[in-house]
Amino acid sequence: MKKNLFCIAVLCIVLSCNNKSEQPETVVDKKPETDTVKVTFLPVTSFLKGQLWILDSLPVTFLQVKTVGKKTDSSWLKREAVRPILQPFISQEINADNLTPYFKQTKFNDQTVEAITFTYDHITTLPDSINLRHWDVYIQPETGKIKKVYLLKQLNKEGKKYTQQLTWQTDQWAKIVTILNKPDGSSEVESETKLVWNFNE
Repeated sequence: MKKNLFCIAVLCIVLSCNNKSEQPETVVDKKPETDTVKVTFLPVTSFLKGQLWILDSLPVTFLQVKTVGKKTDSSWLKREAVRPILQPFISQEINADNLTPYFKQTKFNDQTVEAITFTYDHITTLPDSINLRHWDVYIQPETGKIKKVYLLKQLNKEGKKYTQQLTWQTDQWAKIVTILNKPDGSSEVESETKLVWNFNE
């Protein structure tokens, strides 16, 4: 009798183990390795044009802080003097139709600046008609609004090669840095211009 009970107990344990092994595993949703969704670049140029339109309507005088070499000067600018300074950075339209073959988009949550960052880098040799080399767009997670834009472009002027950087802090200020790229591979900051229109931040 005891032997029969022992056999029944062993049989129950074996069946129990088999039932557990036959249970389906929990399915975890995994992201596909390749994204087949068409990439749509953020409308950076349209955003900057909108910002310029806002600047055209502001009843303020703009503060310009310009540094050339080691000398820094400040001056007040009227509205009509601001657009020509910033216009070169919206002359190249940024959209998926014209730049997708040349640039890739990367998105990540950058906790150091508390923003979702969209980064764009060129993936192939660029034609002469495109002077943009890189740009970043910083999105505020809570509102989904653009909080900052950074553009980098290269240009030739009077036989010299330059890198220009634009940092645009939404509704606050814009800064243009012009860097001279020397033939020996070195570089130096030739000038820096910051335009401020929001003095409450």
